[in-house]
Amino acid sequence: MSAAKSGAAAARRVVAILGAGRMGADIALAFARGGWRCEVIETDARRAAETAKYWARECRRLRLPRAAIRMHAANDGVAWRSVDLLIEAVTEDLALKRRLLRELEPRLRKDAFIATNTSGLRISEVTRVLERPERSAGMHFMVPAHVILAVEITKGRHTAEATLRRFAGWVKALGKVAVVLRRDVPGMLINRIQHAMYREIFHLIDAGIVTAEDVDRAVRFGFGFRYPWLGPVVSRDIHGIPVHYATAKHLYPTLHNGKRPARVLAQLVKAGHHGVRTGRGFYRWDPATTDRRLRKYTALLEASLKRIRRIGEPAEF
Repeated sequence: MSAAKSGAAAARRVVAILGAGRMGADIALAFARGGWRCEVIETDARRAAETAKYWARECRRLRLPRAAIRMHAANDGVAWRSVDLLIEAVTEDLALKRRLLRELEPRLRKDAFIATNTSGLRISEVTRVLERPERSAGMHFMVPAHVILAVEITKGRHTAEATLRRFAGWVKALGKVAVVLRRDVPGMLINRIQHAMYREIFHLIDAGIVTAEDVDRAVRFGFGFRYPWLGPVVSRDIHGIPVHYATAKHLYPTLHNGKRPARVLAQLVKAGHHGVRTGRGFYRWDPATTDRRLRKYTALLEASLKRIRRIGEPAEF
């Protein structure tokens, strides 16, 4: 297929996204950049208004047609028979996700696909209410979804192989990297890796061994410094597997294996210090400068993309 025909085919595709929070808003931008028409449903009027302003700014910056993304205040505003892919990106409430999918699946064509963007729930638990679960899978983006390359595609209990291939193909066509999980495990791959690290980090903070600032310095300017260029498994080949094995034998028994979130997290949540949104978390955030700083963060990530896109498979460097 020629590039022109491929682009025309992509332009005819339609994605419907449930939820216009930061994740849903950025998923829409990711698909709009890939030539899809995006229909986004958000019932919270205040959030919808904030997201519309955000899209206007981002579409100008990215040179995207603003008309590629349409906001709806209710499900009835969408031409559901035109939708090729439905992505639920609402809050991590299993009952809510199931209710919405149960309600909307009958409105879709039988050849349409359904994805859940859940970050922690089991895919099979979310999609068990579907009449056609073989046409569903996990499609987990990371914030900012229109910038971060990796997208996790997770096989549910009844997901068909053809569905996995279709999702992976769409993700690659968006210019992203598909990470396919062959089994449905809580947290998928990225969150399992992150939370294993976070558990140790917050344990060390709780114990008074390190500060939050020193943790960020250690990761950003230590082992994290390598990661734009190679992953952790490739790095073990480079640094030597016998050394890693010997260290692991002595270190693993000393690592924290608690089953509850860290005390410092519970204290911050109880105090209402939720991070950027409340002006304070581990750090203090000035509302007068936060938006500008977050835009700069996104710009820095996009600048990194220009270098990272030159590298293909994990050991290509």
